[in-house]
Amino acid sequence: MTQTNAPTYHVPFTSVSSLAAGLHVSASLGGGPPHAFLVDTGSVGILVPRQKLGPDFQEFDPSQDVEFGYVSSGDTYMGQWVNVSVVLGVPADWDGTGDYPVAQIDVFAFDQPADPDKGVFGIGFAIGELADGGPARNPLLNLSYNGAGLSQGYIVSAGGIDVGLTSANTNGFAFVALERDASGNWIKPLGSTGLSGDFSAAGYYVDLPILIDTGIGEMILWVSADNAPPNLARGTAFPAGISVNVSVPPADSGTEPAFQYSFVTGDASRPMAPTYVEWRPGSGINTGRSVLAGADYLFDGAGGKIGFRVPPLAS
Repeated sequence: MTQTNAPTYHVPFTSVSSLAAGLHVSASLGGGPPHAFLVDTGSVGILVPRQKLGPDFQEFDPSQDVEFGYVSSGDTYMGQWVNVSVVLGVPADWDGTGDYPVAQIDVFAFDQPADPDKGVFGIGFAIGELADGGPARNPLLNLSYNGAGLSQGYIVSAGGIDVGLTSANTNGFAFVALERDASGNWIKPLGSTGLSGDFSAAGYYVDLPILIDTGIGEMILWVSADNAPPNLARGTAFPAGISVNVSVPPADSGTEPAFQYSFVTGDASRPMAPTYVEWRPGSGINTGRSVLAGADYLFDGAGGKIGFRVPPLAS
């Protein structure tokens, strides 16, 4: 439950951030220099080049490396989990002074492949696979500011991240309750996607677990091969002219949707349209980050819910 006077902190995105190029935050890890990280609600855990950590973390045994990988991109990294302090929201020229939120958590320090510019700030839930470090490695669920712990929840908007939920900053949100799996972790809610256009006279509709993923610009439908959209090749961008409708919860659930939107592939005038849409074998709907052009996104890790708030200008 949110509180009226609970502590909260606004983390701005870096100046080069955009929905097209990705949303980034600056952080210093383990006494290292400030580094820009892509905010990713589609993974859990911080991926950081080892050379961006402080000097205390530069000696390591490569034979102890393990793998960390991302499903949507297929990118994999070799490295090790190390426990460091994460100072969030620091400027690029930070001199080590000032008050900023801090988390003491395990982060994945990679050494292969060598990519000093890479950095991922994984803040999602219920991801599974190698890209899920678990709630204990989610930086936004383990932050404190000026000695006080911030609540386990956050709001992502086009302008930044508000960490710590209050009755004030959650005003205007429509919520979707989450359920737990057998291990006690929250699972993704169901959403629906409907397609219509010349590709199929009957159209297409499917209910699947939905993921709001700020880590990618495209939209991916993960469906079984025998339930794939007809006449649309897998792993390739859908042609222009297909109407796409998304709803959370599913439009056929009998419940008023907390969030719904639509776009037409190839129509660049729709700000919520992803860079492209494709389907792959699997089970799920990955929205991509374009949804933030039309709504703020909330995750409450303590109360078990996600939420959407449509600003007046986006309605």
